[in-house]
Amino acid sequence: MPYTWEAVHNTAQRIRHVQDFLEIPVVVENVSSYAEFHVSEMTEWEFLNEVVEEADCGILLDVNNIYVSSQNHSFDPRTYVDAVPADRVAQIHIAGHSKFEKYILDTHDHPVLDPVWNLYDRAIQRCGPTATLLEWDDNIPTFDEVHREALKATQYLQKAAQKLASVEETQAVAP
Repeated sequence: MPYTWEAVHNTAQRIRHVQDFLEIPVVVENVSSYAEFHVSEMTEWEFLNEVVEEADCGILLDVNNIYVSSQNHSFDPRTYVDAVPADRVAQIHIAGHSKFEKYILDTHDHPVLDPVWNLYDRAIQRCGPTATLLEWDDNIPTFDEVHREALKATQYLQKAAQKLASVEETQAVAP
């Protein structure tokens, strides 16, 4: 879908309908993309921000999708993460992907790579410790390997929690 104002309004209206029908808040996930539309009027992150603001919903922030799209479309993934409204992020997804000759695909069939871990670290620095889901849908390894990946996420979350606690402690002591 092109990132246009018409698409923002249409998407937000549909999300509001779902929230009204279900009577619960909804979160929407950013996608991984492989093609761009010349008629787009904004970046993907601007589109996401406008939709969630207009729909008054949350974000399921998939940092692997951001990384995949950034590589496919040549933008800085930190720009995307830094632009997302941190207070709307309800959950974060991490995953592995596959690199092909011309594109990277969000395949969920490999361990999380270092650039995605770095982006995850940036996301939780901005959003604080946030519920995280490790996605692994194909070429599923042993439990021990998946567990090691999950423990990496836990280490990042603990580091973010410690940093947040330190900042809060400093603010409580300051006059």
